[in-house]
Amino acid sequence: MARQEINIGIVPGDKRGDKLRVGGKKINENFTELYNWLFNVQSSPIIAGTHVITEDESTRLTEINVIIPAPGTGKVIELISLIARITPTAPPVGGLQVNPLQTLNVTTDGDTQTQDWGYFPTSFVTSSQKIIKRMTPVFSTQIFENTPVYVCLSGGADPQSGSAKIELFYLYRIIDLAGSGVPGGGGSSTFQVVQSFVNQSEITVQHNLQKYPTVVVVDTTGRELVAEITHESTDQMVIRLNPAASGKVIYS
Repeated sequence: MARQEINIGIVPGDKRGDKLRVGGKKINENFTELYNWLFNVQSSPIIAGTHVITEDESTRLTEINVIIPAPGTGKVIELISLIARITPTAPPVGGLQVNPLQTLNVTTDGDTQTQDWGYFPTSFVTSSQKIIKRMTPVFSTQIFENTPVYVCLSGGADPQSGSAKIELFYLYRIIDLAGSGVPGGGGSSTFQVVQSFVNQSEITVQHNLQKYPTVVVVDTTGRELVAEITHESTDQMVIRLNPAASGKVIYS
């Protein structure tokens, strides 16, 4: 529902404004929507997760890397924090070399030039040593419904040379725009891990969670794949696909 304004007329006493009952109804409906939204925010759990861009994937950084999947119809993602650690490849390969104006952007629409959430500067991408950096926030005022969070290199050109492992650590919550939160408030927290794989039919995951995690396997387009999952222990599982595919394992 859009915000409702009370019509107060043009000048005092012109009788063109809303009647008292109509104005009161608008006030009540505005507050009802606001309280429903606040309740939903307070009761949405904070999710902690990680995503790894491998050395091989880092050579194709203009490709769209989905780090947080789309939350579903009628929902939006609120990104709270994003920290990255880059580990450049040892010589002779060395770290990434990119153009001076290229940044690692964090977006919602998959456009390599937008920085809807923020970005990591060129100095981070081309670092010659392992460093940890917090995303420089931009936080666009417009948020899109049911869209993932992406990271990608700006400028439309992949790194000229080198490679690096980039680990992304994030906190976020999913907001249900319908206002249907989980009773209790306060926000519990869960941990989600995203692991990429390329053209594999068998993926071994050493998660060390000491439990049998919930698992979703998606391809590079975000489509869920049918997989055979074997929990070899409470710390390791094997995922088998037929045929081989590329995508991500998401577990928590």
